[in-house]
Amino acid sequence: MKKPVLVIMAAGMGSRYGGMKQIDPVDEYGHIIVDFSIYDAYLAGFEEVIFVIKRENVEDFHNVIGNRIEKIMKVRYAFQELENLPEGFEVPAGRVKPWGTAHAILSCKDMIDGPFAVINADDYYGREAFKQIYDYLSVHEDNDKYQYAMVGYQLKNTLTENGSVARGVCDIDSNGKLVSVTEHTTIVKRGENAAYTEDDGKSYTDLSGDTIVSMNLWGFSKGFLSEIAYGFRDFLQEGLQHNPLKCEYYLPSVVSRLLDSNKAEVKVLLTTEKWYGVTYREDKPMVMAAVKKLEENDFYPKQLCGKLEAAANFCFEGVYKEELPWGNGHINDTYRVTFENEQGVKKHYILQQMNKSIFKNPVELMENIVGVTEFLKRKISANGGNPERETLNVIPAKDGKPYYVDSEGEYWRAYVFIENTVSYDLIDNPEILYEGGLAFGRFQSMLADYPAKTLHETIPGFHDTRERFETFKKAVEEDVCSRADLVREEIQFVLDREEIVDCFQDLLRSGKISFRVTHNDTKINNVLMDKDTKKGICVIDLDTVMPGVAMNDFGDAVRIGASTALEDEQNLDKVWCDLELFEACAKGFIEGCGGKLSQEEIKLLPMGARLMTYECGMRFLMDYIQGDIYFKIHRPGQNLDRARTQFKLVSDMEHKWKVMENIVKKYM
Repeated sequence: MKKPVLVIMAAGMGSRYGGMKQIDPVDEYGHIIVDFSIYDAYLAGFEEVIFVIKRENVEDFHNVIGNRIEKIMKVRYAFQELENLPEGFEVPAGRVKPWGTAHAILSCKDMIDGPFAVINADDYYGREAFKQIYDYLSVHEDNDKYQYAMVGYQLKNTLTENGSVARGVCDIDSNGKLVSVTEHTTIVKRGENAAYTEDDGKSYTDLSGDTIVSMNLWGFSKGFLSEIAYGFRDFLQEGLQHNPLKCEYYLPSVVSRLLDSNKAEVKVLLTTEKWYGVTYREDKPMVMAAVKKLEENDFYPKQLCGKLEAAANFCFEGVYKEELPWGNGHINDTYRVTFENEQGVKKHYILQQMNKSIFKNPVELMENIVGVTEFLKRKISANGGNPERETLNVIPAKDGKPYYVDSEGEYWRAYVFIENTVSYDLIDNPEILYEGGLAFGRFQSMLADYPAKTLHETIPGFHDTRERFETFKKAVEEDVCSRADLVREEIQFVLDREEIVDCFQDLLRSGKISFRVTHNDTKINNVLMDKDTKKGICVIDLDTVMPGVAMNDFGDAVRIGASTALEDEQNLDKVWCDLELFEACAKGFIEGCGGKLSQEEIKLLPMGARLMTYECGMRFLMDYIQGDIYFKIHRPGQNLDRARTQFKLVSDMEHKWKVMENIVKKYM
């Protein structure tokens, strides 16, 4: 069978809304309603879309939609024109209204050569609905009757508070087949139910909120186009006689004629999805609120087409099937995407949008990552390991580069997904933390002879605590969000510990320690553990691999791994540095480094824990003061909570200082 095509009806000018509603953004990222439909349709399997529009709008549509969608789907345009009439008919004087939804589909009859689905541009249908209609069209063919489908919505899920709507009310038999569909052009909401009028509001007939209605999400075979053309002449003869300026040729009326003549069967695919649309200007705030909630819950990414465009432009094997938000990083947007080959075998990949506001030069960043991972592969292979699991494997874009730049200028990268692994945000098992420390130590050991001078500085001064300190003081002074007075105690905590900020820089200048190639973001969840053996197998998140000091890598691992609470715990009574976990991490890290650490570096490991925890708390607090512009937050005050947990850990480490020093001496 030929693959189904998606037809989007977008010729209506939205007279009740007061503008071309199809190109009106419904979120802060500039998306329009049809963007969400295209995104969901692509995930369902559609690869081609035909927009039915007015010819005079083609430039607007191409600029607003086509340029982006063409990166991921085949896009064509059909023009719904009043003059597109059978021979012998003319447009009545004064007629400006399009001829209706059936005429819209007739406009693309020369472009369709197989099954097709139909939607409105200004309606939000829900992801499940596209999957249902695509799956149906992919396996059902006409027999002695046309085999069509329609997604049926509960009426209560399709109403607006701001006026009347037009809906096709469906009668369905016990086999789930459509018996008839009756178009009511004036349906109003009444609580959980509704009512319609056919006499300009003089009387109303009640409708249950559970009534199944058509939202013009249909699935047809190619033969439907001939049936539309056949019935158009009869429609015009009657319509032009009784209502020449406003009569409309509706899709449901064509379907009803075919059902009445027993020429077609229509399977009703029931859905509980909620419809959203901008029928009236007053509907827009409600739609925007619904979209925002979906985006906040990671149902949709911030850049809809960017992700699909990126997925279409990496060397992935198979057809795009699904994606899931992945991990809980604070900086980049990460997804696990699934592709399926012709044999039905699924393969997972990591697709990640790099944060340009943090990493100013993504090209240099990827040069670092490619260089380091290729170097690690050779080391791992030489040691008899498995380079497919023990380091990240970069998937190239189709142009051969290790990244892809989408049409919005955003940078993406992709990795092979390492199966059967797990990472930990909170650890209460010393063996797990030992494995994490061991993995970070091995990482540093394997890179001991890497040519450090070839590495770009992806974030200048990343662990320059003095520079961080001075920047923090400036942020407090500027107080751009007027939050400083709310956190004076926390600010003073930072200022009171200025004596430690130059600790490692002073030692570097004196030559007592030296730079190494370090990871610089050694949160314990950046180690993938084998699900079965619980052994640390792969260090991930290599964005900050740069020259640094070994103690910082150890310290960052401890501040997360040895903490008894999550990074944003609000109850500080639950937060302290667990010394058993601290020792497990120290033992693993020192062993993993394989003798590469000097005695001075081992002695300084506790300072690494204290300094990194202090620095990270300072960064969280500064971000809170500046309005949460760096680290992602999922609730108000989250960065402040993060800062407070770090400061509680610093205080606890200071109380346990001698014990921590004695622990690391055991491994010198």
